[in-house]
Amino acid sequence: MKPICRIMITLCLPLLFCDPVWAQHTGPYVGAFLGGNALADAKSSDDQGSFNLKFKPALQGSFVLGWDLAANNPVGEGRLELEYSRRSNPLDQVRFAEGTFKGNGDMTVDSLLLNCIGVFRNRSPWAPYVVIGLGAARMEASGLQVTGHPLSNDKATVFAYQLGTGVDYTLTDYLSFDLGYRFFSSTQPRFTEANGRKFETDYFSHSVILGLRLGF
Repeated sequence: MKPICRIMITLCLPLLFCDPVWAQHTGPYVGAFLGGNALADAKSSDDQGSFNLKFKPALQGSFVLGWDLAANNPVGEGRLELEYSRRSNPLDQVRFAEGTFKGNGDMTVDSLLLNCIGVFRNRSPWAPYVVIGLGAARMEASGLQVTGHPLSNDKATVFAYQLGTGVDYTLTDYLSFDLGYRFFSSTQPRFTEANGRKFETDYFSHSVILGLRLGF
């Protein structure tokens, strides 16, 4: 009996003092994300002066198609991916020099970005990462109104980018859970007002997202 116990202890000791080695997926993957999106107050201006647009928080959705880079490759640890996202925030208030007025309508943004993601892997299933993305966004000022009066109903395509961070959790060799933060912005879109004037506006958004990635 004692020899058997000694053999079992010998086999189990490495498991007690060593972290498990988690398999790293290499190759293509797809993913889907859902999160909350909040816009900073948008400073806007036309030839009559400046005004601010305030939007309500809303949901956003994203789909990604990417590639997990192999370990010890010359580029570094991480992923490359193409991301499509959709954000649509209702207009809440419009603030002019004369006062603040009720707003209606939506600011809807469809973006397509190429993300470069650096992943910091260790011997645990958790892996923090940072991301930078560059691409384009199609922005639509859909039925924007001030106290029921039309403000704008126009579209614009602009350069867009995002910065972010987060953490992956490896569920299986091919499935990972992702929790992250994204700061998304763009060059100023230019829209036509209902009276024919042009106005430019800022766009800065903060998002917390979660999703799953499936390798194949």
